[in-house]
Amino acid sequence: MRATPKGARSIPKVALFLQGVRHYERELLRGISDYANLHGPWQFQRNVSYLTDREVDPVELIERWQPDAVILRESRPHRYDEILHTGRPTVYSPTTECRAGIPNIVVNDPATGRIAADHLHEAGFRHFGYCGVRAFFWSRRRGEGFGQRVEDHGHEAHLFDSDDGREFFSWDAGHQRLIDWLLGLPKPVGIFCCTDDFTLLVQEACVAVGLRIPDEVALIGVGDDESICELAQVSQSSVRLNIRRGGYDAARHLARCLQGKGGPRRPDDIVIEPLGVRARPSTDATETLDPEVAKAVSFIRERVNTPIEVDDVIRVVNLSRRRLYDRFREATGKSIYAYIRDRRLENFARLLLETSLTVSEVAYAMGEKSDNNVARLFKKHFGMTPVAYRRKHARPIKHGE
Repeated sequence: MRATPKGARSIPKVALFLQGVRHYERELLRGISDYANLHGPWQFQRNVSYLTDREVDPVELIERWQPDAVILRESRPHRYDEILHTGRPTVYSPTTECRAGIPNIVVNDPATGRIAADHLHEAGFRHFGYCGVRAFFWSRRRGEGFGQRVEDHGHEAHLFDSDDGREFFSWDAGHQRLIDWLLGLPKPVGIFCCTDDFTLLVQEACVAVGLRIPDEVALIGVGDDESICELAQVSQSSVRLNIRRGGYDAARHLARCLQGKGGPRRPDDIVIEPLGVRARPSTDATETLDPEVAKAVSFIRERVNTPIEVDDVIRVVNLSRRRLYDRFREATGKSIYAYIRDRRLENFARLLLETSLTVSEVAYAMGEKSDNNVARLFKKHFGMTPVAYRRKHARPIKHGE
């Protein structure tokens, strides 16, 4: 590292081997930038790969740049050991498998799968499928979390497991295996796919063989990449991931290492948590639900920012209280009261992360008379207080921003 004049502040040089082509990488870069803007300045070193006619070896670049720290996304060429064992503080973002003895940026994949299963179950589906790629550790973990939660609900998840993902592509010979699997599933079925990209490919396969979405096949992916989810004929639901906060936490870890507080080989992983589901038409199966239950569900969704009671819901349907209770629970797996409570708490959590309103202001905006009751229900639902939830998941904002 170049000598710094006495009294001057050293600016860390951080090499970023993330191309930013994918939504996941772009969100990581945004989170890294968030940290640097708050606690920097930092000097970032990146290789703009498409400006050269050859693929530059990252080892060669590190020798040339001499960075103080590295954030590395698994890609080609595979010379990671030479990078990971230089003694520089390094954070690794794996694709195929995690690396031992170094912080990995990983998603809480089992929780992601459980959230997808709950969403499909509450949408009224009782047949389930999972489309994954065996080569990727995160795909296996998402499938395991999904399958276990489906079993918890008393059902079975049908698995389509590809070795390398080729079966999803219509121009590949293995694509017929996916088609046969889709046609052979009991209908209506809710299918969870390991990423938004694969969800789009599965939707294209369904359209090709005349399977109606979401009436026969409901689809949900992971990542909430709007450029993919909105590209589909039927826009796709997706599990939202707090990727940007993961980038922030990765940068914070490197800062601690550079300050001598964390140690360059601290093995704790940086975990990206799921934040719930961004529901879109691909899982909106109200047409296939019991018509009166569908009417009740739509009423609750439309008034998620307004305090409503079970009696308000009963007044909009043509059923007795007892019959609606029974049919609502059969269709969604929840009581009417629990469904209202959970939708409002999820909206409360979203406002905590997407606005700068205080907890009391969020409660007031949603028509609550007291934030104490909301805080109690919130802690029971999410396992932490609203303040702790915001501290853990929200993007830190620079003063005056």
